[in-house]
Parts: sequence; C-alpha cells; structure tokens
Amino acid sequence: MSIVPEEAAARRDRIQSAISQVRGRAETSGGAVVVETDMNGKITNLQISQSAMSVDPGRLARAITRCHETATERAEAEAGRLFEKLRDSTDLSSQPTPPNSQEWEELPPPLRITHSV
Repeated sequence: MSIVPEEAAARRDRIQSAISQVRGRAETSGGAVVVETDMNGKITNLQISQSAMSVDPGRLARAITRCHETATERAEAEAGRLFEKLRDSTDLSSQPTPPNSQEWEELPPPLRITHSV
C-alpha cells in the first residue's frame, strides 16, 4: 500500500491539531492555586485564590511552580498517549476539533472594565 503525500500531510496535520488541544491541570490540595498548561508547558490558565495571596510569597511561588511542573508532566503524558492512539488509528474522524468560527461569533462580547477618578 502506497501513501499519498497529501494524505500523509493531512493526517499529520490532524494529529498535530488534536495534540495541540491537550491540556494538563494541577492544583494545590485546597484548590488555592490551579494551573493548566499545554504540552509545551505554556500556561493556558492560572487561578490564584484570594486566600493564597495572603500567604508567604515564597510559599505561593513554590506552590505555583509545583502545580506548573505537574500540569506540564500530565499534558506531556496525555499528548504522548493521544499521539500513539492516533498514529495507530486508521480513522481520525473521532479526534477533537476546534470550534468553528460561527460558534466563536455567538459568544457575548467581552466586558470592558474602565476606571475613572
């Protein structure tokens, strides 16, 4: 069986697209710090509770760092599992797909926060 270059490129693009959507998440035991990353370690979501802001800055920094490392490890592991699954699959139609532009357009406009003195 020969592989058509265009089909191979399309398959590679679909796999890469699915993997790029993988996220890892980690949080402190009480949920005061929550970090979500992509497989490259880029933070995609960071939540720090008001109570966490009152602790020692060094302790907060360590908690954020640990959560970031754990989230990245989880995202890397999940991306690896997904890659193996999709690489060996003959049907990529079940992979996650990003929302189409119409879905994004239906979202309410962002709130503008202004402050005047």
